[in-house]
Amino acid sequence: MAAGSQVIGPAAAPPPRLYRIWAGVYGGGQVGEDFHGVDFRGIPAPALANAIEQDAILTDLKASLPGMPALPVFNTKGPSYGGFLGYNWQIDDVVFGVELNANRASLNARATNSVTRSYIVVNGTSTYAPTTVNITSTGSADMSTYGTVRGRLGWALGNFLPYLVAGISFAQIDSSRYVDVNYFGIDITPQSGNPPSPPHVNVAGNYPFNDVSHGKYIAGFDVALGTDYLVTQNIFTRAEFEFLHLGTPNEIRLNTVSARVALGLKY
Repeated sequence: MAAGSQVIGPAAAPPPRLYRIWAGVYGGGQVGEDFHGVDFRGIPAPALANAIEQDAILTDLKASLPGMPALPVFNTKGPSYGGFLGYNWQIDDVVFGVELNANRASLNARATNSVTRSYIVVNGTSTYAPTTVNITSTGSADMSTYGTVRGRLGWALGNFLPYLVAGISFAQIDSSRYVDVNYFGIDITPQSGNPPSPPHVNVAGNYPFNDVSHGKYIAGFDVALGTDYLVTQNIFTRAEFEFLHLGTPNEIRLNTVSARVALGLKY
């Protein structure tokens, strides 16, 4: 060997890259805080439209009645807890899979309102003044469980797995709506002729509508954003924000935003 020459051995191989650390079956438990939105505003309109179709006096008042009485949107919150089970596939850094989620939660909301209005109504040759219309609306919604079946797409960044979720939600909901539309009109049409016209005839109507459902499962949709972190080869933690539309039982629109943390096992 020539003086000053140097023998260079084979280059050290780079450490192997673990492409499939997220692949396989996983499951775990989770806790969180749920922020519920309960929109009762849709309750009066269908019942009121039905009553208007059946009654000539209410038809004459059609332009004045929609939206009565107004019901509110409630915002409430409470804890939730549950579990999840899923399966991941992994191609290079892309991770995708399916997941089933089930949660216990508490949602209880009630709303009621009534309104009374008086009108002058001319119907045919008769005049009714006043014609007093009373409308009462009541709604309720109670939920104790909800779940999702969802697809998941993530990008592996070392021990982190940020991901997006979209899927179908289902919730067991007790709900009710009650709307009562009634009116009474006094006939003040002047009598004329000889002999005089028939005596005054007052008018009245009553249209109650009531719908109740118990333990009915309602379908909706969900989207979520979160990240998993691999603590060891088989244990991971999770942080997630999820929006769920839980359907519109009895014209009551239900939404939930859930902020949760979880601990899981990967097999």
